[in-house]
Amino acid sequence: MSPNDSLGSLTARQRLVAVVLVAAVIGAVFAPVAYSATNEPSDTVAVVEIEGPVNAALADDVESELAEIRSNESVGAVVLKIDTPGGAPAASERMYKAVQRTSEQMPVIASVQATSASGGYYAMAPADRIYVLPTSVVGSIGLNAPAPQSSPPVAGPSGPDKVGSNEIESWARQQTLADTFINAMMAERGDRFEMPREDVANADVYLGTVAVQNGFADEIGSLNEAIHAAATEAELGEYRVDTRETGPDEGLPFLIRTDEQVVAIHANDPGYGDVEPMGMAYVHLGSVPHVDTVERFSGSELETADAAGVGSDGSGQSGGSATPSADPSAGGEAS
Repeated sequence: MSPNDSLGSLTARQRLVAVVLVAAVIGAVFAPVAYSATNEPSDTVAVVEIEGPVNAALADDVESELAEIRSNESVGAVVLKIDTPGGAPAASERMYKAVQRTSEQMPVIASVQATSASGGYYAMAPADRIYVLPTSVVGSIGLNAPAPQSSPPVAGPSGPDKVGSNEIESWARQQTLADTFINAMMAERGDRFEMPREDVANADVYLGTVAVQNGFADEIGSLNEAIHAAATEAELGEYRVDTRETGPDEGLPFLIRTDEQVVAIHANDPGYGDVEPMGMAYVHLGSVPHVDTVERFSGSELETADAAGVGSDGSGQSGGSATPSADPSAGGEAS
């Protein structure tokens, strides 16, 4: 089943409900909150929110915010408030570099909310310490990508591989991306991991309590505790907290998993142009709902609405048949 065929099988009303439900899975972006230790703060802890799938637009914003923070003399420390399943390799690398540059100038503490996996874990790895909640999910150090498929060259292009693909080169490209990820994580946290490199490369995910034991995280603690730790490490006396949202104003894409790959959806009622296949990604599959699960939830929601007397035409007529509820274990595996 191709991504377009899967999405095309949904009605417009079902697609809208599906996207809303996926947004709930990924997590909502909350309004910024400011804290202060005194009424007249003299130093600032900047809290940078990194939420939703990692893509170029999010990386643009994170780079911009961290660059501004580095040039702002009133900011003494940074806390990364993270909740992301990961995403595009290039965007993850860009965020990683931005966090790395920032940690060279001031204390940086990462605070994981629900999830920081794959590309999200990559991005936060240069932080001085990683705070997690007991139920947070971290890890998934590896590349998710479909197996390369070769195709014969097409007559006419200026080079033999201008059209078509080389299966050996595709495998090599994927291995290079995977090695780059693993090498960076070993460089950042190799002395903290309580396991050899080959086990780190298995792409497993861990609950917060286990992550602290095996070195994937450093402390169990809330966002407020991470903020206090950042201020203490920076030796700030009086301080305030400046919370900064990242991501484009129009919102981040939703991720849905098909049988073949992960796709990013850029609209509430998507057409073909709003669906972007992700050929290779640093993403934790367990955090991305399968299109079949979305369809089941969509049908269940529609059935509930119809039972309440709300038909698809607003007339109160029932429209749609019963759909089985989703299997809660259908979450995929870490990659």
